[in-house]
Amino acid sequence: MPNLIHFKKIISVFILVLISKFSIAQILNTDKTVAMDSSKKIQSLISVSIATDQQKKSLVDIFYTGDFTFIKKNNATTFYSKIDKVTNGGQSIQDVGTFQLKNNRILNNKLHLETFIQYQWDGALGMEYRNLAGLNLIHYFKNTQTEDFFWGGGIFLENERWNWSAVNDPTLTNTTPIIVTHPKLNLTAKYSVINPVNNFEFIIRVFNQSGSYQNSFSNRTSVFNQIQLPISKKLSTSFNIDFLYDTAPIVPIDHFHYNYYQTLSYSF
Repeated sequence: MPNLIHFKKIISVFILVLISKFSIAQILNTDKTVAMDSSKKIQSLISVSIATDQQKKSLVDIFYTGDFTFIKKNNATTFYSKIDKVTNGGQSIQDVGTFQLKNNRILNNKLHLETFIQYQWDGALGMEYRNLAGLNLIHYFKNTQTEDFFWGGGIFLENERWNWSAVNDPTLTNTTPIIVTHPKLNLTAKYSVINPVNNFEFIIRVFNQSGSYQNSFSNRTSVFNQIQLPISKKLSTSFNIDFLYDTAPIVPIDHFHYNYYQTLSYSF
């Protein structure tokens, strides 16, 4: 059964060690799609880790990311997913996740139309869910096999439900969750350098969204940076850091959050 043996080998590579992390605060996925004229029509990247603490107590950490892109003519579709769960003695310490489906279509040499839908949650912050649906008009300054540089803007509809579990006031814990639905404007920019021979990659992406909440202006800005270093042709390690600053959180939590993690990945 060669197919089964090959599958077991792949699974064994996926069980990897996650180094460290803090609370997730991601707005939109930072895509890793190379130029859409790529000869590689299917691109994928998967990282999985399962870890316990050294003293073998009841701390369990499960972390997964998956990035799959399908390129056809002037169209690229990407499905991205990310789940991070940490429990201690059955109690949830961290529970975050993101699922996003995104499509990029070339309009001409410089302009792309990006449409997306997304679902995410962050239990540590009290965000029970966030639904997004929108579109961006992207202008490319560079779009080659080794370099990617663009900026763009657009509009999306956001639907969120927040509870008060992360608010630093025990008397508000049982307060009724808040559901907010409103349109927002966004600006985005990305620069990346890729070496397709050895899988080295540097990415920085900035995403800003603005709107109004309770008759006041609100603004969220996130910055994502990743450096991926090759170990072999298909095996690599990456250093990732996210920043998020929210001027008007839906519930009174910290305005600033960040996340750092390191992964070992196998691509095929």
